[in-house]
Amino acid sequence: MISRRRFLQSSASLALLPLLPRVATSTTSVAVRQNWQVFCTGPTFQSMVNGVRAMRSINDTTNPASWAYWANVHKNFCPHGKPYFLAWHRGLLLRFEGWLRKASGDDALVLPYWDYYTQPQMPPEFLDTTSSLYRKGRTGSDVTAALSLDPFADSVVNFPRGMDNALEPIIEARPHNPVHNLIGGVMGQVSVSPWDPIFWVHHANIDRLWAAWVKAGNGRQMPAASDPYWTGSFQYGSAIKPVPRSWTISTTHQYLNYQYDDESMPSSLPSSGSYMSRSSSFAAAGSAPLKPATVQTMAMGTARPLALDDRSINVDVALSAQDTNRVRSMLLQPAASKTAAAGALRLVLDGVQTTALGDQGGYFYKIFVNLPETAGVHPAEQTYLLGMVGPFEISVAQMQAAMKGKGMQGMDAGHGKQDAQFVFPISDTLRRLAPMQLDKLSISFVRADGGRRPPKGDTIRIKSFRVVADN
Repeated sequence: MISRRRFLQSSASLALLPLLPRVATSTTSVAVRQNWQVFCTGPTFQSMVNGVRAMRSINDTTNPASWAYWANVHKNFCPHGKPYFLAWHRGLLLRFEGWLRKASGDDALVLPYWDYYTQPQMPPEFLDTTSSLYRKGRTGSDVTAALSLDPFADSVVNFPRGMDNALEPIIEARPHNPVHNLIGGVMGQVSVSPWDPIFWVHHANIDRLWAAWVKAGNGRQMPAASDPYWTGSFQYGSAIKPVPRSWTISTTHQYLNYQYDDESMPSSLPSSGSYMSRSSSFAAAGSAPLKPATVQTMAMGTARPLALDDRSINVDVALSAQDTNRVRSMLLQPAASKTAAAGALRLVLDGVQTTALGDQGGYFYKIFVNLPETAGVHPAEQTYLLGMVGPFEISVAQMQAAMKGKGMQGMDAGHGKQDAQFVFPISDTLRRLAPMQLDKLSISFVRADGGRRPPKGDTIRIKSFRVVADN
């Protein structure tokens, strides 16, 4: 993989290449990005296949006509887990789409999207081993377990990361990240995910869901066009002219000038997919699973290593009488703002690494607290959910650790070699559950698979698992 410094220096000579797609004028028609199920039966499908093949055949990583150029752009500039995650990727799609169109030789080609809320199985055209859309190494093709209606709840009315009830971090956490996890292969690693052609139709769908959220209105609001949030530009390597942030406020901005054939938010989840066979405790998509088998029991405040494999497991954290009183006192306090520091009671995972087997992806784990132990009528899974962890989230955390204090250059030397840390606040979730008895906290890791060849064996190793409470 080319280093960032060489990537930027070598590509500088291409900085004046023509920009695509065209600049819109008052007479330019609005381009329409289609659902893959419609697109693959249309006249530009073969043009996309040809364009992808042409770009993948060029080995010059400093040339934006090559597939490798865009993989390097994503590796060196993508703001995952940071502000502008959605807007930066909107600009990325804009620039990539233009070069794909040029490579295809078809001026009518417009990037499609994969609507996995209506068709959660990977489109078969991407599984055809003779096609340029195929990528070796995928371990999953069913993303049902990645899907959530949380981003589209009426309470999610803000947009930027850092605000309460904000779309950007919620939609990145789910469905964006778990889709990467469940497909696996290069899609499961942030630094190389664009090498898989499915990356581009996945991100087009995330962009579509953002547009749908805006269009839905009902109190949902973006920062105003005059807001400083839109000041500055996004970088995509020195061979590509930067995209002003202000362009990305809307798909219908005059310099983007596209829309989607369906800009409505999902209102339901698809029926449970093949991932269910590996986690029989799931009753239906969105339903709470039952508590899996307990593999460890420990005291609060102590730390132990933990290995995750192809099973769903539970760790019971025993509470002393003093611990119980402290926790109950915390639960009587007002719910913490998402913009404030982490909750008083939290799960901390330190030294998190994927194994060589886990690097293959095709899975992730939903992390719950105090799941029900017997069948019956229970709240939805979101009531118990603390968060998720899989190879993609770990690769993002490793990337951020490698970059800390080094800027983007830190990725070249340290990416993928750092221990990751995850902190999951527990207090607010327990408040929702309002437990009558509180002699222990049951932390469950429920495995979800992508349905093709999910890895069996140790996938994630955690050097230190602990539940801690502030004094």
